Amino acid sequence: MKHIKNEGLEIVVKNNPKTPRSAICCVFSIDTPTELSGVSNLTSRLLLRGTNKRTAEELSLELQDNGIELSTESKRDYLKIDTVFLNQDFDLAVEILEDIIKNSTFKELDKEIFKLKAEIPAVLDSSTSKLSDSFTRTIFKNHHYENSVTKTLEDIDKIDSKIVNEFWGTMLNSKKVIVAVGDFEDEEKISNELNKKFAFLNKYTEKTKIEDIKNLKESKVVKIEKNSANQAHVIQGWITDSINTEDYPKIIVMNNLMGSSGLSSRLFYELRDKQGLAYTVRSSYEALRHAGVISFYIGTTPNNIRKSLDGFRTEIEKLQNNLPTEEELQGAKENVLGRLAYFSQTNEQQAHSICRDIILGRPLDFKERYTEMINSVTREDLSEMAKKYLSGNDVIAVIAPSDYLEF
Repeated sequence: MKHIKNEGLEIVVKNNPKTPRSAICCVFSIDTPTELSGVSNLTSRLLLRGTNKRTAEELSLELQDNGIELSTESKRDYLKIDTVFLNQDFDLAVEILEDIIKNSTFKELDKEIFKLKAEIPAVLDSSTSKLSDSFTRTIFKNHHYENSVTKTLEDIDKIDSKIVNEFWGTMLNSKKVIVAVGDFEDEEKISNELNKKFAFLNKYTEKTKIEDIKNLKESKVVKIEKNSANQAHVIQGWITDSINTEDYPKIIVMNNLMGSSGLSSRLFYELRDKQGLAYTVRSSYEALRHAGVISFYIGTTPNNIRKSLDGFRTEIEKLQNNLPTEEELQGAKENVLGRLAYFSQTNEQQAHSICRDIILGRPLDFKERYTEMINSVTREDLSEMAKKYLSGNDVIAVIAPSDYLEF
């Protein structure tokens, strides 16, 4: 693996011999909070809508004719551009990527705003999406991470081309990573080519201005009335430390034990199999640069809302007061590492993983360290994490018919 580290741009090239399709991932760190929700999302969409050299239609046809896949995505901590292509089309794929980054016009803003305003209500028709949105806005209130689809709907008419261009300007001056993974026998040659081609991205003036979230100042309950719903949806969540802390691997394993491992998780076994409370029950952990969130979700009959929350509390207290078995611990670790292996198979997945690690401040060999960190988690660590993070202030969000919201 070849690694070039400039001030504003890091480049990594990894050789995966005998793979017919290569991947390049380019990630831009979001270090400046946006006042208006939706700016990053709109910018990422507009990157595929034409440049000074190619109209949107010309770009689409060229990609299609050459079998090149190109996608963009806006995340809370970064904006990314992915491209996957046949090995022989490396030069063309790189030229298109350079053109998009350097020459995007953002001229179809009004059209994208119109499309997004039509898409968001459709998304919010889903009870789980509406609940997740409200939970996010509440737990991240007054922070950059609060940006959500409902907030985007509130802000979107205030977004103009000047705001989008200014945002993209901050991206070009932020920390950036380009990772290429494919059949690159001469890693040094490829890395030097990329370094030369994207030298214009070496600018780095936008240091992070987003504050860390240490804790919730108070507990909050959000109740959403939906009388047409035939079941209740419940989320309970807590703030944790950010992704680059020693607790991160411990929370990962605890989350797997509690509810992210499907049929074998405690929440599934206790609340669904034994008590019959849940249609669906799970836990999730979102680890971000400035905070983390661990949450429990259950879909249940409306008259079981209180009972479900009590069930969450019972399972939390069990883990806080009693060490898990060695068998449970090993099963959770194997599940975590099995998922890592499953989602690291393709060149595209590997490129994105390396990009994400570097942009979040992790070392290049983080994957190897991650395995060691997971394997070092102890039974005592899981009880400690439950005591540290699953107590204290929380956010509970519930969507159900109005008759069942007094719980």
